[in-house]
Formats: sequence, structure tokens, C-alpha cells
Amino acid sequence: MTEIILFTKPDCQKCDYVKSHMPEGVQPRIVNTSDADGLAEAAYYELLNKNLPILVVDDEVFEGAIIIINKLKELA
Repeated sequence: MTEIILFTKPDCQKCDYVKSHMPEGVQPRIVNTSDADGLAEAAYYELLNKNLPILVVDDEVFEGAIIIINKLKELA
């Protein structure tokens, strides 16, 4: 099964945009990087100091709202 993780943070316009434009049939696990667990998971994927949102699909990293939405549509 494909693992899909969306890294976000509160008060992030691009993160909110991606979440509001999520295609039907795709439910990524959403990780909030503003708490300790989310930050630790972002560190595991070497995503610290990168702009959010970030999508990880089976260890492949996608950055940027439009790129993420297009990838989610592809997975739907």
C-alpha cells in the first residue's frame, strides 16, 4: 500500500489551499510540524528548513502546492 504523508503547519495559506483542494479518494496522513511528534517526523524525512506544504509518497518528496495537488490527483 502506498504511504502518503502531507506535512503542514497552522496558519499556512498554502497548506490550507492544498487541504481544501484535496481530490476525492485520496486521504494522506496529515502531519502537523508545529508539534514535537510532527517535527520529529519531518526531521526523519530530512524536511526541516524547507517550505511547507510537503508531500511524501513512499519516500519521494514533492514540494509546492500545485505540484502536490497534481500528484494527489494522479494518485486518486
